[in-house]
Amino acid sequence: MMKLTISSSLRFRYLVLALGVVLTWFGVARLRDAPVDVFPEFAPPRVEIQTICLGLSPAEVEQLVTVPLENALNGVPGIDVMRSKSVPQLSSITLIFKRGADEIRARQLVSERMALATNTLPTWAAPPFMMPPLSSTSRIMKVGITSRDKSVMDLSMLAY
Repeated sequence: MMKLTISSSLRFRYLVLALGVVLTWFGVARLRDAPVDVFPEFAPPRVEIQTICLGLSPAEVEQLVTVPLENALNGVPGIDVMRSKSVPQLSSITLIFKRGADEIRARQLVSERMALATNTLPTWAAPPFMMPPLSSTSRIMKVGITSRDKSVMDLSMLAY
């Protein structure tokens, strides 16, 4: 088999050379158009919305802020998953879009829906805001520190 391949390549050397030149030209042409990124994005686009609600318990945050925002954001084209979290004084909604969705367009659509929903929120809730876009490689680790005997300043110095 190998003898046949080598003898055929030697016999049709000009054809093999022409094929090599064509493949090299095609490869260089494709390489110029290839998108190059140091760390290619492997995660789907995501938009995170947070709303500060001073003085509200998690149940009140859920009922008065998170649910109305979720209802307003339902139906945004391209959403794959919607996750929400209500903690004391904070509502957080994460929208994960389908792979290949344009992140700028997704943020624009979410911004439009948020503007409509802001009027329905209680007056003591701050206007919802979108967190800045982050690359999937930018957030490496989140750490939470709590203590019963150290002050907040001591904890921040410890974390620093």
